[in-house]
Amino acid sequence: MCGETLSLSSKPQPKLEFNSQVLRDEKLLVNEVEKILSLPPHAVRAIIGRTSGTAYRRVHEIVTSALDRLIASAKYDPSLLIDLSKALIMVRYQAAREQLSDVIANYIDSMLRSIIDAAKTSWSEAKGFAEKARTILDALAVLVYEYT
Repeated sequence: MCGETLSLSSKPQPKLEFNSQVLRDEKLLVNEVEKILSLPPHAVRAIIGRTSGTAYRRVHEIVTSALDRLIASAKYDPSLLIDLSKALIMVRYQAAREQLSDVIANYIDSMLRSIIDAAKTSWSEAKGFAEKARTILDALAVLVYEYT
């Protein structure tokens, strides 16, 4: 036993990894939401980790506000890219403060980066991505509020 590392759990650690294709395809989006909402309690607790309800609410509010503005925009508006960048900063800030789990922070970070990248080439595609991202953020909120 000396020098050996024992695993306290034989269960694989749950993963929640962002796949940008969910922002392109409604069927994949529905599958992603169903996957998130049907995670078993032990997996949700591992994904949520140190996330506080208050921190997630702040992130959700800032990110969804930026997404809602993008969705409602009639044409390209560079100030919305700044809003999305600020949302990205808030996600990283809450993770750095250890108020948001790395799993959730990385998921939202990747989602926001996909939207920002799309906005640089196709405003209409970015708007569609934002609508789908809003749905995913709401599904994550359900988990956070049920388990914190």
